[in-house]
Amino acid sequence: MSGILATDRPISFRFWTLANVFTFARFALAPVCAYCFMTQTYWGLWVGGWAGGLAMFTDFCDGYFARRQKQVSDLGKIFDPLADAVFFVMVWAALGLSGAYPIWFVLPFVVREFVQHVYLRPSALNLGVVLGANFWGKLKTLVQTLVFIALCWLEFFCHYWPWIESWVKPLNMALIGVTGLVSVLSIIPYFGALRAAQKAQD
Repeated sequence: MSGILATDRPISFRFWTLANVFTFARFALAPVCAYCFMTQTYWGLWVGGWAGGLAMFTDFCDGYFARRQKQVSDLGKIFDPLADAVFFVMVWAALGLSGAYPIWFVLPFVVREFVQHVYLRPSALNLGVVLGANFWGKLKTLVQTLVFIALCWLEFFCHYWPWIESWVKPLNMALIGVTGLVSVLSIIPYFGALRAAQKAQD
């Protein structure tokens, strides 16, 4: 059952672990990045980019310390991908509202994460199963991280050389469009994992 953690023990919700602190830090950094990008200023891009980089670093740290200090918990398996979802949806929306690309490009991300965290994960949890991040979920996060970095630099360059905006905007749309497609496709294995969990209960 790829992407799921089946458990015959009570689900563990260990809260105050170092790994979870890094995860919750990502929730806090999301509105900071969003606000900075929406200022559409040089300092906003600069601070937002660094805050986003820090958020990506916390994503690495929570997994690293969870494994190193044996702090892997079911709570972390739920909130780690949720923190990624909240961060990227807010950042994509902020960049769209600031004019990097049309705001409707954010819709696939919103729908994908809504289905994942409002339907798939709660449905699996009701079966006593935690839907952990699988290869495709991790690939989605990697692609989003790389595109986030690229968009930050492209918008930064536009502030210095406004004349390049005519070709940067189409490039922005291509990057966010491909990222949205990867994001939507990455949810398909989770439907299979949920179906497998449901069959296991029959």
